Amino acid sequence: MQQRQCVILSGDAKWCQSSSQILLEDFDNNNILALSNQSHDVLTLPQKQAQRYLGKEFDAVIFDALDEFNPDSFGAIVGTVKQGGAIIICFDINKQSSLSMQRFMRVVAEFEQRYEHFTVVQQDQTVTKLQAPILSNDNQIVLTDDQQQAVNAISKVVHGHRRRPLVLSADRGRGKSASLGIAAAQLLKEGKQTILVTAPSLATVDTVFEHASRLLSDAESSSGLISVNGAEIRFVAPDVLIESDLKADLVLVDEAAAIPAAMLGKLLQKYSRIVFSTTLHGYEGTGRGFAVRFQKTLDDKTPNWHHYRMETPIRWSKNDMLEAFSFESLLLNAVPVDDDLISDAGFDQCHFECLDRQSLVHNEQDLRELFGLMVLAHYRTRPSDLQMMLDRDDVSVYVMRYQGHIVASAWLVKEGGLDDELSANIHAGHRRLKGHLLPQSLLAHVGITTAGSLNYQRIIRIATHPAIQQRGIGQKLLEQIINQAECDIVGTSFAASSDLLDFWTKSGFLAARLGLHHDDVSGSHSVMMLNAISEQGKTVVNNAQQRFQQQWPQLLRHEFKHLDSELVIALCQVLISDHAELSQWDRQDINAFAYGQRGFEFSRFSLWLWLPYLISQPQFKQLESLQQQLCIMTIMQQRDWADIAKSLAFTGKAQCITVLRETIVLLLK
Repeated sequence: MQQRQCVILSGDAKWCQSSSQILLEDFDNNNILALSNQSHDVLTLPQKQAQRYLGKEFDAVIFDALDEFNPDSFGAIVGTVKQGGAIIICFDINKQSSLSMQRFMRVVAEFEQRYEHFTVVQQDQTVTKLQAPILSNDNQIVLTDDQQQAVNAISKVVHGHRRRPLVLSADRGRGKSASLGIAAAQLLKEGKQTILVTAPSLATVDTVFEHASRLLSDAESSSGLISVNGAEIRFVAPDVLIESDLKADLVLVDEAAAIPAAMLGKLLQKYSRIVFSTTLHGYEGTGRGFAVRFQKTLDDKTPNWHHYRMETPIRWSKNDMLEAFSFESLLLNAVPVDDDLISDAGFDQCHFECLDRQSLVHNEQDLRELFGLMVLAHYRTRPSDLQMMLDRDDVSVYVMRYQGHIVASAWLVKEGGLDDELSANIHAGHRRLKGHLLPQSLLAHVGITTAGSLNYQRIIRIATHPAIQQRGIGQKLLEQIINQAECDIVGTSFAASSDLLDFWTKSGFLAARLGLHHDDVSGSHSVMMLNAISEQGKTVVNNAQQRFQQQWPQLLRHEFKHLDSELVIALCQVLISDHAELSQWDRQDINAFAYGQRGFEFSRFSLWLWLPYLISQPQFKQLESLQQQLCIMTIMQQRDWADIAKSLAFTGKAQCITVLRETIVLLLK
């Protein structure tokens, strides 16, 4: 197979452009993409639009990094260069001073020495044209052994036992999406009626539909839909699919790692025959974090699930130089320390350290362990996160080490210190800043006018190695960060869940706000938690939490009416500590409802006053999960009876009332 080629041009814009034309003289201009702010004689887009062309193929790509180098865009576009094609990267090597670019250029130098198809050309040197890729006129679909195995595994999900989902994983360029399309087409030929395809966007599954339509030549095809003899392959967005009543012989979830985990869980519960496909070392670096975290859900809900990993590239040769370069330069292949080396680690054997970035950029082992840890812990760790960590002066990186290895880490960013005029404009809703999430939220959403001038440290990433979690190491890391903090408030904002709320509460953080809208990444609401360091900080944090506590019961009846019951319980336990004053009338109403002497509507207010404090008490925790959910939905959230009955699989209002009365009796006893 032809090797892909890489040429780095180091010089000014005019020279880089003329040199690119010479290099690509024998290439077809109709199949060249330029990512540049300058105009070229080929299709030209700004760097940030690179993701529009994921799944496409080009003979050559010109990546103009003279003004900026966007690592996410570079990682995305490398996978579009076909076998024998070329990528030309333009920047001035002599002007690259940032730490991230110093490391990038070190990798460039290593690859130039190792590979003949990887060259660096300075402005005073001569360039010679590259060999264009050899054109192939063969449109026949020929599967690799890997692809055939993947197609067979997908087919088995449909023909085998129910509730045995498949996770299909691969690096880019292995034909994963093509395998999904081929399998879908074959199933329709066998007589299956409905294959539903979902993904972060319709554009993501272009390849799936393209390969399916090639095998179904007599089908009618349109955007996101293939129909033949009454059967269909149809794209449905994840949120729409979850809320729908659509039935399917098979559901295909492409690029599952880019879909919120909560949505994946709902799809898993809803459909008994489902395939989740994910890219392992993608431009977002999400696949391995997905595999580690979603595996727990699969083990719990569908213990007989299967996994197949595709290894063989189809767009380029097996030991492709350009793929290796993207992995090395962007740390897409970074992994944390091996489990066996740290299996004995305890929190008292780990020591705390603030990393020096100048030293870190020259310590490849530390860098790989650190970044690999974040890739595993977070779905959306991107190459740009590496750039941010190394280059931004307002970012600090703290780690816990065990026998020299990084086993836990937290990244913090400085915020606040806003002047009075800016704070007033943010408070009034006239201004919004990039960053400064904590002070802006306290000013604009909570309404604390003094919050802007304070100094904050916001924890933007935190992770403990999966092999040694639940040992107090993450807790100790936070404790050390708090002890040495030189600011007014240390805070964080994350996708709310009961286990994470418990973790942060144990470390002394107080819940100050729950976001009204779902987070794009997690599909959950973001909760802001704060830990006061200074006296000024304590005043702001206490005011914020008191305001949240006061608003919480009302928010539950309106904005958070459909919030997950488990999360409501967790938040009630950290927000409500005082027993409401109940009158004799209230106690009578509660007892009268429990023993069937009074209707729910006449006792609702008294129950609403009484229940919040009980949620944090032992007797509530002893209730069955169904009983806990019923209490939250009826009393705290006051949902419609039809909604409650559907959610809990009850026959209707009458059964809801009967079970609720029984539950209140248990709580009273």
